[in-house]
Amino acid sequence: MNFLINDYVPMAKIISLILAAIFALIITLFMKKSRMGQAIRATAQDVRAARVLGINTDNVYAFTFALNAAICGVAGVMVSIIWVLQPFYGITYSLRTFAIVTAAGLGNLPAVIGTGFGLGLIEKYTSIILGVEYEIAAAVVMLLVVLMWRQIQMRKNRQAVR
Repeated sequence: MNFLINDYVPMAKIISLILAAIFALIITLFMKKSRMGQAIRATAQDVRAARVLGINTDNVYAFTFALNAAICGVAGVMVSIIWVLQPFYGITYSLRTFAIVTAAGLGNLPAVIGTGFGLGLIEKYTSIILGVEYEIAAAVVMLLVVLMWRQIQMRKNRQAVR
């Protein structure tokens, strides 16, 4: 039995996965190791304290906007490698992105990456079991499960105000 990965997974998807992993690693290292990454994290935590420490927050905001545009551009290229783009195709990605960010939490880049991979696995597993038309429903169900689980955790830790 001759097993080749190209028989099951198209080469465009493999290349896109490798490029996305490399880009995510570069962004993570940039945010942790560089001075601008530290300035971005400091500004995100407390703008006033960042200004007191001498960080030009206006430059940080401008750089962050440019970095966000670059990340969106790279994501668009990764998507265009795999699928044909259409004008209303962004709605499904908006739903997936909202589910990923809500499940992982804002500002937690490793969790967002892990949640993205997890959502991809859940969607593909759902499409194999139930059919391709239920892939988007899997993202919504995952989002609802995470929100219900967080609500239950909050109720357990709730304390009476005295």
